[in-house]
Amino acid sequence: MPTQAELADLANENFLASFAKLAEHSAAGEVGEFGNVFAVVTGHPVSLFNGCVVPQASTAARLEAALAWVRERRVPYRVWIADGLVGDLGAVAGDAGLELDAVPYPNMVLHPAPEPPRPSVGVTVAQVGHDEFVDTAVELGMTRELAEAIYSPGFVVDPDIRLFVGRLDGTRAGYSIAIRSGDVSGVYNVGVARVARRRGVGTAVTWAAVEAGRAWRCKTAVLQSTEMAFSMYEAMGFRTVVSYTVFKEPTPTGHETPVPPSPQ
Repeated sequence: MPTQAELADLANENFLASFAKLAEHSAAGEVGEFGNVFAVVTGHPVSLFNGCVVPQASTAARLEAALAWVRERRVPYRVWIADGLVGDLGAVAGDAGLELDAVPYPNMVLHPAPEPPRPSVGVTVAQVGHDEFVDTAVELGMTRELAEAIYSPGFVVDPDIRLFVGRLDGTRAGYSIAIRSGDVSGVYNVGVARVARRRGVGTAVTWAAVEAGRAWRCKTAVLQSTEMAFSMYEAMGFRTVVSYTVFKEPTPTGHETPVPPSPQ
């Protein structure tokens, strides 16, 4: 059984790999490394998809350099700093005009990933291709322009990515993405239509992404949780191994596009 520190390293590795995949399949995507500061720009007008991640100890100077690199790309962005590392780095984020998000951003792990349970009555999940996934994202609230840009044909056919759509009583109601990095599989972009919340859709599409990892022979599944979905993931067996403090641009920014709602 891996130690807590080893699981945290696996979770961080996949978190960064998910950003790298988004950047790889985005027309304006770029990745920069500034010591232990990971910087990514996808070019999409959503702060969740651009910014700096600090998973290990670094210096204020390196974060300042990474932030300058991101700001040059003129996109909404965030900074994620692993707990215990904030200190002077948090001051750098504040000096850049970012505001502290009071809600922590937990990086959670399920190890070993078990066989998924049966979905709730009326809920089904299937792996899908580009068109159905994009259509589902639009139905859940994303603009078609943004959905087409993020979930590009290249992204969809990447061998390290699987896309899933959940249905409730035959109607599309949620989705998720599995992204592989080495022996770890990450669960991403879990979204559920508001009218379908608390009906088992979020749980089912999350389990589908976990099962994709098992099919890849990954023993560890990881995800980052919103406050709303945290209890759902804990009930599934996910446990927090590292938590991030998040710094965001003041809202409203006037240039950020909304994304679909989370489960729960």
